[in-house]
Amino acid sequence: MAHLLIKKIAEIFHRLTLGQPKYPIKDVARITFGTGLTLFAILLLNQWFGNLSNEESMIMAVFGVSAFLIFLLPNSKLFSPLVLLEANLLAACVAFVCVYVFTNLAVGIFVTVLGTILGLHFLRCMHPPAIFLSIFIVMAGVTGYSFALYPILVDSIILAIASFLNKKYFTQT
Repeated sequence: MAHLLIKKIAEIFHRLTLGQPKYPIKDVARITFGTGLTLFAILLLNQWFGNLSNEESMIMAVFGVSAFLIFLLPNSKLFSPLVLLEANLLAACVAFVCVYVFTNLAVGIFVTVLGTILGLHFLRCMHPPAIFLSIFIVMAGVTGYSFALYPILVDSIILAIASFLNKKYFTQT
């Protein structure tokens, strides 16, 4: 009886899930090494230029996701060089305002998510990881606008260069 129930549940889940696309090994290598090199460059610059607190270092997660998506979806306009710069700077600015205005963390996160989405829409620079960037900035309670220049702008420039090079020299098969 239990075996039939498990088999039935497995059938339902199999019908609900979409199959993952199969990537050639050449694309897997490009995605893996491209993401790794980009993150290494960001990490190296962050270590070289200064010390980030543990809370501020959480932005590496956002840039890691952005780097992965740059190489996974090279033809997507969501990850073009200019969009990366605009979206990340906008997200940082919205988050700074929310940190100053809202003392309640939950309210600050709520408003920063909505504000970032609206700003990305109006500037036509949709970049989903930027929403997570604004959340991390509010959670870390970053109050200095210089944080928008370093590490946000510096790291975003590295992402933009990686995106440009990936689009120029590599094509997805």
